[in-house]
Amino acid sequence: MQTATTDTAFQARVAAEADREVAAFLAAHDDDVRALAHRPAMARLLALAAVFTEPGSGYFAQETLATAMRRCLDRLETLQGPTGLFDGTNLSSPPDSAFTLNDACLAVRLVRATETPDHLLAEVDERLEAIIATSVDAMVAGGVHTPNHRWELSAALAQINTLHPRQDIGARIEQWLAEGIDQLPDGMYSERSPLYATAVTNPSLLTIADATGRTDLLDHVRRNLAAFLPWFNADGTVESVFSRRQDQWMQFGAAPFLHLYRRLAAQDGRADFAAAATWLARLPLHEPAKLLALTRLDPWLSAALPADPPSHAAALPAPLAPAAAALESCGAYRFRGAGSVATVFGGCDPLVPGVGSGLATNPTFLRFGHGAAVLSDLRLSRSFFDLGPFRSQDTVRQGGVLVLAEQLEANFYQPLPPARQRPDGIYALEHEGRFSAGMEFSSRAADVHWLATEIRIKAAGGEVGLDIGFEGTHTAFALELTFQPGGVLDGVEPAGAHGTFQLLGGTGTYRVGTDVIEFGPGLPADPDTPATYNPGESYRYLGGTNAAGGTKVYITGRTSGTHRFTVRGYTLAD
Repeated sequence: MQTATTDTAFQARVAAEADREVAAFLAAHDDDVRALAHRPAMARLLALAAVFTEPGSGYFAQETLATAMRRCLDRLETLQGPTGLFDGTNLSSPPDSAFTLNDACLAVRLVRATETPDHLLAEVDERLEAIIATSVDAMVAGGVHTPNHRWELSAALAQINTLHPRQDIGARIEQWLAEGIDQLPDGMYSERSPLYATAVTNPSLLTIADATGRTDLLDHVRRNLAAFLPWFNADGTVESVFSRRQDQWMQFGAAPFLHLYRRLAAQDGRADFAAAATWLARLPLHEPAKLLALTRLDPWLSAALPADPPSHAAALPAPLAPAAAALESCGAYRFRGAGSVATVFGGCDPLVPGVGSGLATNPTFLRFGHGAAVLSDLRLSRSFFDLGPFRSQDTVRQGGVLVLAEQLEANFYQPLPPARQRPDGIYALEHEGRFSAGMEFSSRAADVHWLATEIRIKAAGGEVGLDIGFEGTHTAFALELTFQPGGVLDGVEPAGAHGTFQLLGGTGTYRVGTDVIEFGPGLPADPDTPATYNPGESYRYLGGTNAAGGTKVYITGRTSGTHRFTVRGYTLAD
């Protein structure tokens, strides 16, 4: 495969950071290999193989790595089960084994691409070859349990098929691919997760495309990377509030996107992807030793990028900072202006099965940043039958306004009709939406209580206006503003726990350096409207919470009529 001129500076940096990664675990963790699970044991072996085979590495052809490499191989052979699969949280797991086998195949390819014969590399090749061969039957027959597992498993099979060609392997890959790639209309995958997009789906689709010639799969990667462009943050993170996986609760670092943008920037000659790759390269490299292995095997990754880098290192390049962006299928919207960025999220999934893995349930409906000052989470609690915070179930655009809406219902139940009564008093155990009980709720008449909440949001010129309206039950609400720590609050009063405040009138400010976020107006205190966040019974029953961490300010009131609030950013004069 021919590419543009090699980017020698990038290659040298990757090799140097890979050396540091390897040096760190050799110094601190060389003796702990016997405690490693299969995936980190294989990742370590791949890292060692990457620097051992890299002429620009300080570990190039260093036999001092032999002991560490053999310990990793010993550990992998010990952990591989009789079927050829590996155990983890998921026992005898084809998809979990696929992560390890993908790295194993990568290591074998790396070893075989090394021109100089070496007895240690020959041993690594032979022992990994045996591990891979033992797994084939189980991997071909095995199943999955998350959307991305299909592609990780298929990627492993595609690599295995280049080493052990079998007709049934190709047929199995096609069987998985025939389900269709789970890509939403706006380019996100069904899990809506930057973590799984970078760790699994996109790398897997690239691997399958390269190994099988299915170049159509690259179009899915292109669409996903294009969809993510507006969602990077100047602090080196990428927005994940809309994810259906665990990263919806995290500040997800953007560095894992680097090799994806770099590959397709070089292959397609795309200036927007090149701008993203150049900006991402300013961050600490993610898994540099694995990146080194990939650059050795994929010439596109080591090619010079097709466009000049952005002129200002601290700023996001233009392709990553449009004035507005939307992921309609995720209910996510972003607005930039006057040095501020506002992110609106109204795409929570229905909680019919309850809070659980695989659902988007983050109740943060607004994030707002102005320079170093960041309002990381704006949430709304209501004292309504312990059903938890506001989560929009219906988000629409009305001109320049986003309308987020939710209606909650809770019931009191009437006596069972005579025909459903039982002499023994034992009735069907049912879940009625809040709790479960042996009361056969579905056979009872109900008195319904309801509360409708609508939040109208307009973002423009570095300012966000919010109209929060209620209908139905008259009860208390608490608007919770959570700021990233490190700034100074003004205009607020202490409220209960340390680090918790309340805005009782007028406006408050949060300042970091010269960057300021102004918010308000506040509302008077009322003993019946507590300044607190309630995650809902589904969390509290188990002693859990989904509370955001940071400096908190509450504005409290009653669920009657409409309340108008404003959040805006500005910069103080030096």
